Amino acid sequence: MPLSSNSLIHFTSDKESLKGILEDNFQIFNCRESVVLGGRRTSWVIPMVSFCDIPLSEIKEHISKYGHYGIGMTKEWAIRQGLNPVLYMAQNSMLSESYRKAWNDALETSEDEDLWTEAERNLCDVLRYIKNYEGDLVRKETKINNYRFSDEREWRYAPPHSEDYEFLVAHQWYKIGNNKSDTDNKLLPLRLRFEPSDIKYIIIDNDTEIGEFIDHLRREKGKNYSLHEVERLTTRILTVEQIMSDI
Repeated sequence: MPLSSNSLIHFTSDKESLKGILEDNFQIFNCRESVVLGGRRTSWVIPMVSFCDIPLSEIKEHISKYGHYGIGMTKEWAIRQGLNPVLYMAQNSMLSESYRKAWNDALETSEDEDLWTEAERNLCDVLRYIKNYEGDLVRKETKINNYRFSDEREWRYAPPHSEDYEFLVAHQWYKIGNNKSDTDNKLLPLRLRFEPSDIKYIIIDNDTEIGEFIDHLRREKGKNYSLHEVERLTTRILTVEQIMSDI
């Protein structure tokens, strides 16, 4: 059995969020990432959309942590859109120490993103794809100690540098005054787009919601896609009940 899948899945705990994706593609959100590099913790806010590269047969535990709604996209679509697997680093490895030193050297030049050189910006881009191999997972009020993040086999989309939104900001700065709302609002026009043929499957919570989602697909996607494309999507619906009991 392969350890990875031919599709990438984005999960959400909210039914309306999944409907929103089907309606208007993936919205980009600012997410906090706290990473220990060379034994020192650093926290950043990064615009991104995250996916996991886990076969459906192994997805049950992931669903319990990240939500009962999801959309599986083809890996070919992910590669075309520039997604990349996350770089997992052990907290005290030699590589994480080397990267931390390189990052500190870059910051000595300037902490102002607008003044970064192309080389400094490229170094920042690498940081946007770094996650610790292992650490504490905090989801709402639940904390799991020594959680192995690498088991998620995350792929990530982080939009390219632009003057229209923040590429990367320190979490401490993000929390001050209106910085959060101002930074988040700049992302509102951004979308990670897809076509119906890019969708492998749609995951919903239970059988009672199937009719609701079929109606939603016919109503919303029918505005832009052919009847054949919409009907194909309705056959791609899976439920968490099915996954937990049959797969």
